[in-house]
Amino acid sequence: MSGLVPSILTGLAFISGALAIVFGSYFLARKMLNPGLEGDRTHDAAATVAVRIAALHGLILALVYAQELDDYKGIRNNLMEEAVAIADVYNDAGRYGGAVVVPVQHGLANYVATVVGEEWEMLGDHLGLSPKAWIQWNDVYDRLLDLTPETDRQRYLSNRMRDRATAIARYRQIREETAAGGFGGMFWAPALIGLCLLSIPFYVYRPTRTHMFLLSIFGAYSGVVLFFIFAFSNPFEQPGRLEPVAFENLLRGDIGKSLPSAASSGELSQ
Repeated sequence: MSGLVPSILTGLAFISGALAIVFGSYFLARKMLNPGLEGDRTHDAAATVAVRIAALHGLILALVYAQELDDYKGIRNNLMEEAVAIADVYNDAGRYGGAVVVPVQHGLANYVATVVGEEWEMLGDHLGLSPKAWIQWNDVYDRLLDLTPETDRQRYLSNRMRDRATAIARYRQIREETAAGGFGGMFWAPALIGLCLLSIPFYVYRPTRTHMFLLSIFGAYSGVVLFFIFAFSNPFEQPGRLEPVAFENLLRGDIGKSLPSAASSGELSQ
């Protein structure tokens, strides 16, 4: 709920901006151009131009919207896959047994806590991944590489844990690329220019209440579409921020009990 009000305000800002572009372009065109008479086919020419611009503008918005939505869903799936990989390594370390269990499980617990408590905000601020989380992951991975399995069971588990640990690193790099990515002016310039050009052909219609209402609908919906594209462009910042729910669930389970603070609390309670 904490991000709901800023998201609503951002959405209203996009709608207001789109309406300003639409009506500004419309009234500027009315002032600078001659609307023409009913019989000189100005209306036909304006309608033809408007349809062609609308087709190109709609295609740009549809392609970018679909791409951003697909990337958004993809990073959400990657987050769940990473959480599953962390849980796999944590549980397999317990199955492996020996001296490696405690340091690996503690390292994974600290890593998850760092991702939730530190890295998520860094990604939203475009600061990249947390170096602390990389150190914690690397410590776990080094311990897995140093394993000397003695049985077939341990050999299988060691190989599996190493594979899952490398998968965690891969998901982290994907997360960083997604947070650092973006289209910037490559999208916003043609999107806003197209919105402006699409509004100009309507200058042939008088600013009656009906025409103003129709233009308002067009501008408001354009603002909504642009807002959602903006929201999906970075899943780690508002207004489309993905919460680290999968990692928080890990901390509420057995992994959270392996944190030093949780272990100390357990000792004190005894």
